[in-house]
Amino acid sequence: MGDEKFLLTLTIDGRKYPLKIDKSEEQAFREAAKQLNNKINRYRLTFGGNNSDLNAQDFIAMTAIQALVENFSLSEKTDTKPIEDKIRLLIQEIDAYLKK
Repeated sequence: MGDEKFLLTLTIDGRKYPLKIDKSEEQAFREAAKQLNNKINRYRLTFGGNNSDLNAQDFIAMTAIQALVENFSLSEKTDTKPIEDKIRLLIQEIDAYLKK
């Protein structure tokens, strides 16, 4: 049987977000919330904090954009399709050679 779902409430930039997750994912969600809060606070400090024209939603949007760009970069680095294609080709060549 898989993990049971439970309600986890994370606080992001002072707001509470209830999420129903698998127990096995709890630590990842908590770490994600921690990193989000850290990045939001860095943007707030960089761009003038409460004295700027930017609001909480702006800092959250900046953080979301940064997280997606980082995710895109990681997915490009871990694209295994070319390697899988090459392995498949080599296996076909070995099979063809062994059938001779």
